[in-house]
Amino acid sequence: MITKNVTIKITGDKATLSEKIILYRDDKGIDIYFTLSGFSYKFNKDNLSGVVVDARILKPSGDVVVVDNLAVSGTNKIKFTIDSSMTDEIAEIGKHKLQISLYDDSTKTNRITIPPIEFEVKEQL
Repeated sequence: MITKNVTIKITGDKATLSEKIILYRDDKGIDIYFTLSGFSYKFNKDNLSGVVVDARILKPSGDVVVVDNLAVSGTNKIKFTIDSSMTDEIAEIGKHKLQISLYDDSTKTNRITIPPIEFEVKEQL
């Protein structure tokens, strides 16, 4: 298993990463654990345990992919897995935008969405 820990710092309507996420075509099986910093919204608990998390990915081609029910690891880390469907085509080379939505429970009645972040897929040599 390949893992990477990254902090998403939220300031106003912008989100920045603690370090860039650069992948190459056909990279897969990578779990990225996002920790939110500067996230001032509160849920029923003091951590993300029990929170439902979805993500939308805007690919360089303009296609939008929705990933439902991302795992929350521990108490405050959102687990996002890079699989082959994100890196296996020429049209996926370029910058991707990722936007995360958090719901207070499984009914998905109440939602807050954080500003998008970017990751890049490059071509191998």
